[in-house]
Amino acid sequence: MSKKVEKQANLIADAIVELVEQTDGPVTLARIDREIMGFAKKEAPSWEYAIEHEGGEALIWNGMTEAGLVALRKVMSGRMVAVQYLSNPILYFVEDNYPRNENWIPVVFLPVQAANLDTPKWRMRGSEQLVEQFMRMAAEAGERGYRRLTPSAIRNTADRFAA
Repeated sequence: MSKKVEKQANLIADAIVELVEQTDGPVTLARIDREIMGFAKKEAPSWEYAIEHEGGEALIWNGMTEAGLVALRKVMSGRMVAVQYLSNPILYFVEDNYPRNENWIPVVFLPVQAANLDTPKWRMRGSEQLVEQFMRMAAEAGERGYRRLTPSAIRNTADRFAA
């Protein structure tokens, strides 16, 4: 990665964290796409972020600049925000901006103090059932690095749309 991309990625990551903290509630990647300069890129070539998920690949977001991709990975894996999976992507449908991909998994970002689960990949917020499922699967697989967290109060969460 070039120094220029790294510098841009750091600026984008800082802007993402600032937006999430100022919002003090769920922030969609569509909003980040729209509001953070240098994050999105609609023309080719563009980048996407996908993860291994339950035996397959799941798309987190696409249509990014290289710096946008690096920034997205940085804020998630650097535990700078809390990631919340959505079982109902209505927040994205309202904005009419989401990947038209059958492997897309909708997520929102919350301030990191809203997380109730620390995983080897990132900090998360999930329903009690989801947290229990992650803890049970990790224990059965002998995986380390999963632990429950006590979240701090924030103005709003996406819990009613969450997995």
